[in-house]
Amino acid sequence: MFKKLKMSVVSVLLSVLVIGTAEPVKAADGSSYQTQMRGLSASELTADMGAGWNLGNSLESENNETYWGNPQTTKAMIDKIAAKGFKTLRIPVRWDDNYTDSSSYTIKSDYMDRVEEVVNYGLADGMYVIINVHHNDLQTMVSTDSNVQKRVKNELSAIWKQVGKRFKNYGDKLIFETINEPRAGEDWNGNTSYYDCVNKYNEASRAAIRATGGNNGSRLIMMPAYCASPDTPKINGWKNLGNDPMIAVSIHAYLPFDFAFEGGGHSNWTDSDYQSLDSVFNQLDSAFISKGIPVVIGEFGATNKGNTADREKYAEIYATFAKKYDIPCIWWDNNCFGYGAENFGIFDRSSLSFTYEGIADALVNVY
Repeated sequence: MFKKLKMSVVSVLLSVLVIGTAEPVKAADGSSYQTQMRGLSASELTADMGAGWNLGNSLESENNETYWGNPQTTKAMIDKIAAKGFKTLRIPVRWDDNYTDSSSYTIKSDYMDRVEEVVNYGLADGMYVIINVHHNDLQTMVSTDSNVQKRVKNELSAIWKQVGKRFKNYGDKLIFETINEPRAGEDWNGNTSYYDCVNKYNEASRAAIRATGGNNGSRLIMMPAYCASPDTPKINGWKNLGNDPMIAVSIHAYLPFDFAFEGGGHSNWTDSDYQSLDSVFNQLDSAFISKGIPVVIGEFGATNKGNTADREKYAEIYATFAKKYDIPCIWWDNNCFGYGAENFGIFDRSSLSFTYEGIADALVNVY
């Protein structure tokens, strides 16, 4: 009996050491966060992430959080998003407008504090939270020039070492995404050399994160294809250079493009749109899911063309396809409610209400 009891105590202690405690820990801002690592595989984690929502055009805006016209993010906003049933919060983050020293890529401490504060809003509501490197100048610096590659890898490593150190004790509901839509200038097509460059940037980021230790040793890391595109050449060019098992592919898919993204495109959902979307998910399954590599659709959505019913149908069908393959999909919400291109808002951050509640319900109800 004593031997069994002793072994039980040892098992509990080992469990705490390996996966962290289930008890919340206080952050510097007074909020709390979980340190627990549940031992889930990358595929198990992504399958649990469900429907998500992007805090677009805020922490990744130029100069400061409100520069692009959005109000400062509050916990009340995120509480509403979580209460609606969204399980994942993606927080795009621009770091390079917030360096104290641009030569060493040193991030301002007050900005890091602010990012952590917003991260804790989501975690306090039990959500998964994704943070990334978004709209930094390096995002468009995919290149075949070895000097450019060295400079970008140095900056990415510097960012992720600092971010990794700050969040190393956070549990597995915090996810890192290496870089947003990496490309060469405004070349959205690329070539094999560019695809290889993106793989190198992803690997530099991944290695820097893992090197910070703590829970970052097994944290889920999202790594994009070129432009984060689901196009066949780009997803075929994606590689996990570190052979890391805790990796998910980061994909952005505003598709079918003419319906979902083009302001002057068609506004009615068609059978052709359905078949096109079906083909996209089949490609993702063939390239990744069927091989045990999980996918996260970090951005998608349909811009407003006065076609609310069709957008609701689109959201339901999109989520149904994604759920079939255990792919979480995260709606891009930039808090813009006009007509035409780039008007993806569904939640009004000023009134704390859903302008397009039917779209939100269509997404969360599928999952």
